[in-house]
Amino acid sequence: MRKALVPIDTSAISRTLISYAFAYARKEGIEKIDFLHVISKHEQSWDYRLAELDERFLADSREQFMSMIKEQIDNGAKGVDYDLLIIAGIPYSQIVEKAEEGYDIILIGHRGLSDVERFFIGSVAAKVVRHSPCTVLVYHPRED
Repeated sequence: MRKALVPIDTSAISRTLISYAFAYARKEGIEKIDFLHVISKHEQSWDYRLAELDERFLADSREQFMSMIKEQIDNGAKGVDYDLLIIAGIPYSQIVEKAEEGYDIILIGHRGLSDVERFFIGSVAAKVVRHSPCTVLVYHPRED
């Protein structure tokens, strides 16, 4: 089974990435998309290394991301099996670790950090590209 891993967050780019991922999957014969959201430490005050997540926060996150995905399905992105995974940790590290479980490709959005931001904090997409065990497609939509 050909699978794609698509990390998402609440950004506008992620919303368009979801639609792009479905179109890409249909075109390239990807049978399953796993959308992945990594809850980083700054999103919640708890220590992300703890095994248990706050259940209400997790449920709210799941609902929010499923709504984003279903919105794109309602806009015509049908025909590909998908799932939503929510885990905690350091985003790029968790994405790469998940990809090691046998994905054919990672489709990841790029927000376009300034040179200064990229120098000091790096880019999740850049780190994923550097460490990924599979092909990575960096989605950077053109500005209208």
